[in-house]
Parts: sequence; C-alpha cells; structure tokens
Amino acid sequence: MSAVPPLEPELRLAVALLHSYWTLQEPADQLSVARLRAAGRELGLATATDALGEADLPALRALRERLYEVFAAPDPAARVVTLNGVLAGVSAGTAVEPAPDGTLRLGPLPRPDPVGPFAALVTGALARAAVTGGAERFGVCAADPCRAPYLDRTRAGRQRYCCELCNNRAAAAAYRSRSRRG
Repeated sequence: MSAVPPLEPELRLAVALLHSYWTLQEPADQLSVARLRAAGRELGLATATDALGEADLPALRALRERLYEVFAAPDPAARVVTLNGVLAGVSAGTAVEPAPDGTLRLGPLPRPDPVGPFAALVTGALARAAVTGGAERFGVCAADPCRAPYLDRTRAGRQRYCCELCNNRAAAAAYRSRSRRG
C-alpha cells in the first residue's frame, strides 16, 4: 500500500482542470477561463490563473488532454513515462524517476521547454502526487461511459470510480445484471 498524496491546492487545481470535461454533463466540455480563475482564487493560486485569457483556451484544452493521457495510460510505468513527457513540455524543471530502492522521486529535467506557469503548476502537482503515492494512484473511471480521471486518495488504494454517482451507477448495473441471470 502506498502513501496517500496530500490534496494540496495545486493538485486540486489540476483536478479542476481535468474535471472540466465530463461525458455525463451537457455540454461535456465545461472549460472556461472564468471557471479556472474562480478555482484559482478559491485555492489561493490566483497568480497562476488570473493571467489566463480566452486566447489560452486551446492551449488549456491541449494541456488537459495531455494530462488525461497520464491517467489513462495502461500501467504505472507508462503513467510515469507519459507524465515525464508532459513535464518536459511545460518546463516544470523536474522529472519523475525511479530511486535505487524502487520508489519514485523527483529529479532534474534535462531539457526544459517553457509553456506557462499554469501548466507547470498543475503538472508539478501531479508529479508530486506520483512521487508521494505512486503512479498506480492515477486512474480512469471504470463506469461506462464516464472515463473521467481520478486520483486515488483512499487508504487502501483501490478506487475505481471518479465519484459516488459513477460508483452507484456501476453497482446498480451489476445488481440488474445479477437479477436477470438469477
């Protein structure tokens, strides 16, 4: 069992960005500069979000897609490789690497390529979460058709759904399936 990553403000901002697209809401894409600015102010990170403008929305959507790929990668090793690719693109200055004892640690990034303080902030928070809790704590909701990303912060590390709604929908579907068979 790995440690539970702390829910620091930067990580909450990363989750807010990732959850701005959810197939169970209409419209699915809820990303807006106003929404990110409000989240930044609420979390005490206004300096990173107030600089964002409407012209930044395509870049923010691209960042959200790249961060989603971290959660959707097939295994923890692939998640680390994908996260390092995003870190390299946003110049967070660090990369996640294995330590000699097999745990993950933050190391220097060999080739920085700056994209913006916001991207570096949220990607760095995900990197710290990976180092603290392990890449197996990143996942994508198992309830169809959701596929929303989640960061498993449970003690046991067995989260499979992004929210209680999806957990309940999956449980109800399983119950209906068992009832039909038996």
